[in-house]
Amino acid sequence: MGNQEATRLYGQLTSEWANGAGDQAKIRSLLAQLKIELSELGLLFPDAKSHDAGALTTAREVLEIGALSSIRTDDIPAFERYLSLLSAYYSDLSSHLPRSRLEPSILALSLLRLLSRNRIAEFHTLVETLAEDEGRKKDVLESKEVGWVMQLERCLMEGSYSRVWSLCSSSSHHSSLPVPEFAHFTSTLLSTVRSEIAACDERAYESLPLRDAKTLLFFDNEAEVKEFAKQRNWHLDPSTSLLHFPSSPQHPSNRTALGNVPATLATGADSRELDRSKVVEATLRYTKELETIV
Repeated sequence: MGNQEATRLYGQLTSEWANGAGDQAKIRSLLAQLKIELSELGLLFPDAKSHDAGALTTAREVLEIGALSSIRTDDIPAFERYLSLLSAYYSDLSSHLPRSRLEPSILALSLLRLLSRNRIAEFHTLVETLAEDEGRKKDVLESKEVGWVMQLERCLMEGSYSRVWSLCSSSSHHSSLPVPEFAHFTSTLLSTVRSEIAACDERAYESLPLRDAKTLLFFDNEAEVKEFAKQRNWHLDPSTSLLHFPSSPQHPSNRTALGNVPATLATGADSRELDRSKVVEATLRYTKELETIV
């Protein structure tokens, strides 16, 4: 890589990374040391004219391991920093280096990160950037990793939540995903989808049977539904097994101390406000008619 210390650290890192799970604490330590070496060698912000392809390829691999390691340790800010450093290798130096086998996975993770945070505009900007480069379009945009994320985005835009759930539900079995690290973002995405379905149910219905809610919200058992209902302020009537949403007249927030009497009936209040000018006008007209009769 340019000096013996950097070469030694790189050998230790790749050996530890090849173990699969590996010792994440040791990997983070090696990455921290290697970033200092890369900085001194001018490989964090590289120039193709100043370094040979071998050194650049090795430095890129170190940064890619750092990006994936950050996902495995749930350090998303670190993942974003590694993405920023890799952008030069993936774009500016792409014509000088062989295509990285990890680039599709890294960029697919970046797209999934944006999708899970509902940053749709940035998602499409990145997709368009990839599409502009013919080489990257074939090797990256049309890869199975990025293709999986694109399919997921289409299902979300179409409101095909059952399909989204089917694609992501394998997150508990990482081997079923194109990239095991996808599981970090799919769990967040599934939570968002469940909340969106719940919000739609609240607008469409006043109440819902507990068993139907379990199916609609993709829960495994009714206990999970009950816990979710508490979080959203839904009321479960144990006698009917109906979940009453806050808009329902049967929800406790819409009842009074008089028992099962809606608050508006108990107080005599009406949510509609009369138009005062029309009331005055009608009263004056009625008075004039009385004067005419008299």
